[in-house]
Amino acid sequence: MTTTTTTTPAKKRYKIGTRGASGRYPVTVDDKPSGDIHRFHGEWYARPHGHTNESRHADRHAAAQHLVTLVDSGDVDPNAPAAAESADVGGVVPWLSGRMQPTRRNIISAGIALARVAELAWTPQDENGATAPYPGSDNPWDLTCGLCGKTVKRWWSHLRGRNGDPTPRPAYRHKGCIDFEDQAAKVAALIGEPPTACPCHETDHPTTAEDVDRLLNLAERARRADDTDALRPLLAQLLGPCPASSARAESMKTFLPQPKPKN
Repeated sequence: MTTTTTTTPAKKRYKIGTRGASGRYPVTVDDKPSGDIHRFHGEWYARPHGHTNESRHADRHAAAQHLVTLVDSGDVDPNAPAAAESADVGGVVPWLSGRMQPTRRNIISAGIALARVAELAWTPQDENGATAPYPGSDNPWDLTCGLCGKTVKRWWSHLRGRNGDPTPRPAYRHKGCIDFEDQAAKVAALIGEPPTACPCHETDHPTTAEDVDRLLNLAERARRADDTDALRPLLAQLLGPCPASSARAESMKTFLPQPKPKN
């Protein structure tokens, strides 16, 4: 006679709450405040309650479980005040989050995103009018609507569309905007036909693939040398506002990894 022994799964002690305006999810362990978790640039981070330090994890559940471990070790005091929400860490230039290294790939991603939101009549800025840097594809981004002037949080991963279709998701802009039927016409009237060459006087923004590649290479050398003074003007050329940002972004796209052909 065969006896089968079943093991009851351990009870999950953590609960992940609703994401707040900053993109963080509060976590309780045994129903007590224990910290928060958030996703940034494809990875998850856990911050213990009352602390400012963070640790990186593979997914949200691993991040939350790490807080359980910290609670059991006595490193979390549920009675401590919660850590204050901090503003985005200042970067080399205002158009790229300080949490994102100015690598070649991140610069290209930011340049493409900044150009596309401009085409859609969004301005990257917060409610106080300060420039909101590109935060990565899966993080909330403060954008001011060019149709009604309201500042809302959107995600580049939603605005860029999917599977080759550039239509933003959802198709409507945000709650309280002008009538959906009037949005496309107003965007077209505001944006017009973007120039293909940089018309700026103070900064010469690249629009050809050759110039983009040259500046990207110089920026990478400056980053590796930790030469911020040399890096800053290069990033201003590659990411700074320009009426020809669409042409610049199209050239940047030529340096993205190409999909492998299907067999």
